[in-house]
Amino acid sequence: SGSESLPKTVPLTHENILSNVRDVAGVVEVFESDRLVAMLPPFHAFGLTTGLVVPLCLGVPAVHHPNPTEGRPLARLVEAYRPTVLIGTPTFLGGIVRAAEPEALVSLRLIVTGAEKCPDRLHETLARQCPGAKVLEGYGVTECSPIIALSDYHQPRPGTIGRVLPSFEHAVVNEEAGCRAGPGRAGVLLVR
Repeated sequence: SGSESLPKTVPLTHENILSNVRDVAGVVEVFESDRLVAMLPPFHAFGLTTGLVVPLCLGVPAVHHPNPTEGRPLARLVEAYRPTVLIGTPTFLGGIVRAAEPEALVSLRLIVTGAEKCPDRLHETLARQCPGAKVLEGYGVTECSPIIALSDYHQPRPGTIGRVLPSFEHAVVNEEAGCRAGPGRAGVLLVR
């Protein structure tokens, strides 16, 4: 992981990763007919979990592409293989939608984005180009295998990350007061 400083090694156990996959499978509907595009690097927890472990554990066929920055080849891949699930960062998803021909992304029913806040304009573009797709936004950190929270699958709302996944203990803390923040109050999210 190197998103906030120099890359560091984060030790994750098999149980860390598998509990994350179980949590996601418990809050997102996965169907036998689903097919996934895996483009995130497997040397990072987000790519490893969503591109390799999820397909293996949930039996979802996946088509892999080695470079998430290649929007045009990825758009062509979606058009050719007709996947139903696409997972990536807003930056990479934005490259795909900019390069996609009209109707190229219509097979998508689920788009999951994370690692950075998804801009409103990308939500709007995805709604136009993938009218049948739900767009879920997640929040996570490598140290948490990596998904901590995910938008509500049944009622996703742009700009929200939903609830913390079931395997996590969590608290929202008012740092100045040193105690839990009250309902509806801002604070720091602590997870374990």
